[in-house]
Amino acid sequence: MKATLLLLTLALAACTTTTTPTDGQCPFGSPVVGNANGLLHGVGCTDNSQCKYGTCTKTAMQQGKSSTTGVCTKQCSCGGTTSQCSIDNDDTKGLAFTCIKAASGSGSECGVTCKTDADCGKINPNQPYCVTGVKGVFSAGALKVCSSQKQS
Repeated sequence: MKATLLLLTLALAACTTTTTPTDGQCPFGSPVVGNANGLLHGVGCTDNSQCKYGTCTKTAMQQGKSSTTGVCTKQCSCGGTTSQCSIDNDDTKGLAFTCIKAASGSGSECGVTCKTDADCGKINPNQPYCVTGVKGVFSAGALKVCSSQKQS
């Protein structure tokens, strides 16, 4: 009887295991190419299917987290080679990408790099500002990225 009770207790414990990842594991899935000819990071979009990695979002950090227009991107916090923004650089089009980090929390996304506001207007008119970050929203580190918000 005690053996049966012990087995039942162990079986129930196995059913209540957590799905929270342990330290060092990526809580995000690796980005997957859904449309090989799709739009890249920072380019305006209206539907997920338009984007190379299937993510068209109106809540992107580079859009100020709340926008009426979408932008293609992918997460770049972790998740292997496909989470690296630079694998999508296109020298023939003069496009380079970097990972921008959320001001708080663990969020990240790929943004298109720039040198001037004019660079951004050519890529996405809804992101006309070339910034290193927006206070309280994101930081691009030493590089600049296109944003819908001015530097702050």
